[in-house]
Amino acid sequence: MRAKRSCENELILGLVSVSDRASRGEYRDEGIPALQAWCEDAITTPVQFHTRLIEDDQYTIEETLRELVDRVGCDLVFTTGGTGPARRDVTPEATLAVGTREMPGFAEQMRRISLNFVPTAILSRQVAVLRETPTHAALIVNLPGRPKSISETLGGFRSSDGEVIDAGIFASIPYCIDLIGGPYIETDPSIIDAFRPKNARRPKAEPVQEQPKPTPMSAEALTPNFPKTTDALNQDEQRERERLVEQAKAQIEAAKQNAPRGVPLYHAEAHDATPSLDVVVKDPINGLDPSCTVIWLHGMGTNADDFAPFPQELLDFGGPAARFIMPNAPEIALTAHHGWRTSAWYDILSNNFSGPEDQIGINKMHLQISQIINEIISTGVPAERIFLGGFSQGAAMALYSGLRQARTLGGVIALSGYLPLANNLGHDISIAGRSTPVFMAHGAFDSVVSPILAKRSADIVDANVQTLIWREYNMEHELCAEEITHIAQFMNTALQI
Repeated sequence: MRAKRSCENELILGLVSVSDRASRGEYRDEGIPALQAWCEDAITTPVQFHTRLIEDDQYTIEETLRELVDRVGCDLVFTTGGTGPARRDVTPEATLAVGTREMPGFAEQMRRISLNFVPTAILSRQVAVLRETPTHAALIVNLPGRPKSISETLGGFRSSDGEVIDAGIFASIPYCIDLIGGPYIETDPSIIDAFRPKNARRPKAEPVQEQPKPTPMSAEALTPNFPKTTDALNQDEQRERERLVEQAKAQIEAAKQNAPRGVPLYHAEAHDATPSLDVVVKDPINGLDPSCTVIWLHGMGTNADDFAPFPQELLDFGGPAARFIMPNAPEIALTAHHGWRTSAWYDILSNNFSGPEDQIGINKMHLQISQIINEIISTGVPAERIFLGGFSQGAAMALYSGLRQARTLGGVIALSGYLPLANNLGHDISIAGRSTPVFMAHGAFDSVVSPILAKRSADIVDANVQTLIWREYNMEHELCAEEITHIAQFMNTALQI
């Protein structure tokens, strides 16, 4: 899908990290976070990021670059990794394959900068190219793989007193983007001073004064400013005033009726193709008003009754009074179990967690869970007071859906689970998802979901969110008292109780 600019000079920037091991989740990718952090610091005009974490495969790299330029509409694409002499280092070959014209000066300057630090810079084969289509053009640049090298290459080599010895390549990129028809990029001179010829420079924009926030619409606001007294008004003027007030009230009621209200929570017929889930609702049994709402997803092969005692247990261990929404997973046939039908949030295609995954089913369930979240919000509960959690496969689904929501939730709670479609998270995670705190916990002796897989999932989540709390307990595929205590503490902190 083609990206839309929020303003005329917004840069649409693609960031691609090429690494076999990081794309498999064996270790945390450092390239994309380093690139994004440097660009956020250096570029002062608006930037829209599109990130991809992929394997060292020439076809995959080529397709990713084509997608970012031709379909997303990126003006600039940085790749990191895969530029050395090893057999699997094929990023330069893929970049040249999709380029229409090479820009050799960038590669020459990158190696010149790196030679100030390491003699092995001559082994780097990174390149830069233009990719041009009839309606669009973009600059693609291969960068080193290490965060420190990325910063040095983009920002340049400076002396101890800050004097620029070798200019960073980003000094030339804004003008290059100008020449190929892209947006006008400005930078922070303390990090990188973008160079343009005098005739290509635009005057600095005047700071925009902040406009006062609009007040909520009311009948009085929609009504002309009549005098408060009506003694001097004749009957026709009075009737006109009453008519305008009634008209204003009718507009407000119409706005309320047409406002988006989420989607059906229970068994009501939805007007789209996504069916509603069957749910069980549990309010605090002590009569307390709930301070938050928890959507809880049970494990595969069970139902909502499996966690019926959990709301009270959480309260007993010091947790908040919560309203629990407990959906029941649909009954489906599991491919890996020869069509055996059981309750599951998505299909299991392989008994090996590194095998294929049911991406269609997972995405479909994500939409159904989002329906519930939207309906809760439509009743007046703020998203920041909604927790999405689950156990085992329910935990996996909570992680997947919670980090892709359009609004920042109170938190995601994942017990004895893992992150499905882990390689997609860096690309799919929403801005709100990055801000949503996550609590992940696992049993050290879990024989159902490997603790190694769970920890690997936690590392990927940690690389993509601002707050992750990871806990491991001496237990099997189950819950323990200490774990519930930590969940209560996590929720109280998120709610600032």
